[in-house]
Amino acid sequence: MDKKGRGVRQATGKSPIAAPPRVAVQGRSKAEHHDDSTSTKSTKSTIDGTGSEEEGESDVKDERIAYLEKELATMEDEFQRELTQLSHKSTNESETAVFWQQKHSALNQTFLKADTDLRLLRQDLYSFQQDSDKRDCDIKTRISSLMLDRDAFREAYSEACADIKAKDDLIKMLQGQVWGLKSFVSTSSKMDEQIADEAFGEQMQRLGNSTQNWVITNFRKAKLNLDKANSDTKENLLHLVPTYDTLATISKIHLIQAIVSRLLLNTIFEEYFVGLPRSRATELRDIEKYLRSFGSTESTNQWRSTTLALIRKEATSKLATETSAVTEFVIKTVNDITSSISNITPSDVGDESLRAIVTSSIELSRLLRVQKAVLTVIMPVIEGYQRTMFDAKTMEDIGGEDEETLFEREIRCVTFPGIIKAGDENGEKVHLRNVVLKMTVLCAPD
Repeated sequence: MDKKGRGVRQATGKSPIAAPPRVAVQGRSKAEHHDDSTSTKSTKSTIDGTGSEEEGESDVKDERIAYLEKELATMEDEFQRELTQLSHKSTNESETAVFWQQKHSALNQTFLKADTDLRLLRQDLYSFQQDSDKRDCDIKTRISSLMLDRDAFREAYSEACADIKAKDDLIKMLQGQVWGLKSFVSTSSKMDEQIADEAFGEQMQRLGNSTQNWVITNFRKAKLNLDKANSDTKENLLHLVPTYDTLATISKIHLIQAIVSRLLLNTIFEEYFVGLPRSRATELRDIEKYLRSFGSTESTNQWRSTTLALIRKEATSKLATETSAVTEFVIKTVNDITSSISNITPSDVGDESLRAIVTSSIELSRLLRVQKAVLTVIMPVIEGYQRTMFDAKTMEDIGGEDEETLFEREIRCVTFPGIIKAGDENGEKVHLRNVVLKMTVLCAPD
């Protein structure tokens, strides 16, 4: 019977769980019915057995059928139970799948939102970085600009301080000159009033100090280069200071001071009366010479003093144009020479200081000319081919050396002229000589 049961399972090819129980029973019944038919046919074809044997076989079959039906019922119960369990599991799995699908959808939405936010944040970060880089670039550019402005302001501040100092020095110098001019004007307000030698010496000394200060202020850092000077400049230098080429290698300050002093002497102090047209000055000079042939020197000196004092009273207004022309000529000549031989360019501050010096020189020269005594400004020319020795009576060393050590010392140049007076305050006793102010010289080293 077991072999027949296994044969039925193999014929159907399905397990009891896979095939419905009733189908399995039907299959088994047909198989058993086929076996019974075959057995019956076989029995009929053979010799009939005994009745007891048939009954025994029928009982066995009934038992087998009962057993199979019991097994079938058991299998149906198990199959139903398993099917119910699988149904419950399928329902649970379906609910779980729905839950996780919903969860996945929610997470996917969250992911998409987070991804969108991340993209927006990246765009914002990129924009912020670009703005930051641009801002940093602008800041660096601004800092560089501010540093350049700071350096420019510092340079301008330094230049302003230097200009202020120069102007303060100029103001002090002009105040001193104004004070001197006021003192001279107050002492010479009357036409016939004569001025003491000490006043002239003081005024001339102040003029020399102003000239020296002007040269030092404007040319202490100058570098001389005579090679770049043109032929006209060299000819002018040779006329003013014949030993200029030697002095340029020894002392540039003394050379420039000698040039300015010689130019003041030639243009102002050697003129008959500064500001007069040349033809008028020549006429007055000729008349003075002519009068000397008729009268004494004292009378001629008094005539000259009275005549020029009359002109001097109105010189400020009536000779303003000619006086201004002389002043500008001196300034232009000095600037042309110094700019041709040095690396210094003229400046407005320097021109104003030099203009004040020239104006003071003109006033002093006019005042010298209206004196009854003959006051002469002296400044000998130093030639290279001759030796000029130091004279303690009319000279003083610019370095302040003792006169005894300067005996028979050769001089290099005259840096500022002196004044010699002939006669007394009334123009008489012309044989008397008095050194009002010694000229300043540069001596050669011992």
